[in-house]
Amino acid sequence: MNFRRGAIITLALLLLPLVSSCVSVLNPTGWAPVAFDGETAYVITSKGKLSAITVNGDSGAARWTFPDKDRDEDDKLDTKAIYGAPVIEGDRIYLATFEAGVFALRKEDGRPIWPTAGSDAASIDGDIAGGVAVAGENVYFATTEGLLYALRKDDGAPATGWEKPLRLGDGIWATPVVHGDAIYVATMSGELHALSAIDGSERWSRPFKASGAIAELALISDELLFVPSINRHAYVVRMADGSVVADFRADDWLWTTPGVQGSKLFFGDFGGSVYGLDITSSGMEQLWEPASLKGERVRSGAAVVNGVIVVVDRKPVVTFIDANDGSILNTVPIEGAGTVRANLVVKDGAAYFSTTGGKLFRAEPASRRVVEVQLSGVKK
Repeated sequence: MNFRRGAIITLALLLLPLVSSCVSVLNPTGWAPVAFDGETAYVITSKGKLSAITVNGDSGAARWTFPDKDRDEDDKLDTKAIYGAPVIEGDRIYLATFEAGVFALRKEDGRPIWPTAGSDAASIDGDIAGGVAVAGENVYFATTEGLLYALRKDDGAPATGWEKPLRLGDGIWATPVVHGDAIYVATMSGELHALSAIDGSERWSRPFKASGAIAELALISDELLFVPSINRHAYVVRMADGSVVADFRADDWLWTTPGVQGSKLFFGDFGGSVYGLDITSSGMEQLWEPASLKGERVRSGAAVVNGVIVVVDRKPVVTFIDANDGSILNTVPIEGAGTVRANLVVKDGAAYFSTTGGKLFRAEPASRRVVEVQLSGVKK
């Protein structure tokens, strides 16, 4: 990124809490986390492309890639980037792309079930800087124009009660969260809405409001949401009524999901501090002094496995931290792989993460080591 573009992005982010216009992405890169279905990993292996990888130990072979440059029907399909994890359900994969809309893919070969040529389902207003939420018969997603959509899972047509998208004001980057019959949506103007998944009507008397943009959102229990903001606060919000259960002020911007272990939360900030908090009846209790990653920005969501926190900063360096006292157990630098902004995913006692360079890694808390899964057969 050159200096001028970096300055523009920084200025735009600083102004987010103050403006009410839509929020756009100047240079879409994509940072979707890996998703697993048994021994198959679905990985963003290059900008805007999803590959199905059969993982066998320290290696993985691609079964298919979407879009596929060798297929005529994909030749003009430009997704630009993918920010949200693919959602696997039955024999389908639901995938949001930054510029080409939302797809239902066949899990077997990665070919689109919908949208089809000329389908209105592909016509959305704005780009998608998050992922999809799948619940009941519908697929939900939001756009940088501040619109929330619901499509039918079977054919991609607008869902009943959602013939028109719901406008929520400023741009939306966080993936919506569906729980029960409600959908929770955060905006870059700092609002968190609780809506009916049936027709989009408001469930709370008024939205929760933060003084900074909310670019991430996470379900941490059957009752609570983790709501980080660039105003440096991490809120725990009760889903039933939007009340604040806890409010913690970090040292720098927060744009991440937490690793969760019971009532304990672990996450990093843009200044390179890693926090351990315990949700109590009176709020949030800090477990230990923040662990320092020497100023390196943390965008990816942490993982906690068997008492060890795994955090990857943007540089990237993988850091293993003792969840009991916050002490750093080991650090492993990763070179020549791009940056890490996607959330970590726990599988079989390890934490997997992908990089913006299309590589897949496995961090092993037990041995404190990091292994690259060597990928083959990937179409760039």
